[in-house]
Amino acid sequence: MLRPILVLALLALIILYFRQSPADSSPIINKDTRLKTAHNQQQQQKQPPPKYGRTVAVGDLHSDLAQTLAVLRLANVVDADSNWSGGYDTLVQTGDIVDRGPDTIAIYKLFDKLRQQAKEAGGKIVNVYGNHEVMNLGGDLRYVTEEDYDSFGGRQKRREAWDVKTGWLGQQIYNNFNITHVQNGHTVFSHGDMEPEWARPIWSRAHATQEGGMEETCKRVDAVKKALGVNRLISGHTPQYRTGKILSICNGGYMVIDVGISKYYGGHLAVLEIIENDDGTQSVYALYPGGKRLV
Repeated sequence: MLRPILVLALLALIILYFRQSPADSSPIINKDTRLKTAHNQQQQQKQPPPKYGRTVAVGDLHSDLAQTLAVLRLANVVDADSNWSGGYDTLVQTGDIVDRGPDTIAIYKLFDKLRQQAKEAGGKIVNVYGNHEVMNLGGDLRYVTEEDYDSFGGRQKRREAWDVKTGWLGQQIYNNFNITHVQNGHTVFSHGDMEPEWARPIWSRAHATQEGGMEETCKRVDAVKKALGVNRLISGHTPQYRTGKILSICNGGYMVIDVGISKYYGGHLAVLEIIENDDGTQSVYALYPGGKRLV
């Protein structure tokens, strides 16, 4: 009699097991799911970041905060709350943030905030000296507006802020701005034009104005590219406000990205975008509010 009783008891246990409610069995399934999810997350975290993100560049901003935010959003590196959204991207700004408008403080503080946020996200902010930064640091204030003075609390406080040794803004510019910048070994950014004599990279417009004609201009451009071992030279400084478009000459070897972003130059929006290709080449685009096109 004992054997049939044991068999019946075993059958009862099996029936009881399969009658468990979904709620009873779900913790086992959820635990497995959580373990798999955690494993997948660990695997994703082990994946290295991309070698390069995009490079996006914008030209002269001239104290116009609204247009600055508009062009950075066009570049897709700033979100609706004016925080960094560019991930691993590099943003290059080719100088002349200051003068002609009232928003000097706001724009420099914006870039200071974005610089830290980009670094934390794996991206980068690059600021290049413009001639107007140099002028203000040197006391040449001919293009400063009254609204700009007022935003600092008067002329004396503005002078104090721009002091390179003790001023908050002078120190920010001195510590974070470059005269030129070479991006990923293939593109040189400067405010003015890089010439073969290495003179006036903040002031020159020799290439932008095709000084000596197009043939001579491209010879100069090619000489600089060869000396530096790069593919292209990018400048600001010479506003293309009549067209509102990025100027590209010498088979894409030289470009001007100052399109007159500030409303004081027409309020045109344009971004230069450089994409790194797997074969080591680059695809270069101009981004406009109406679309994107190869340069």
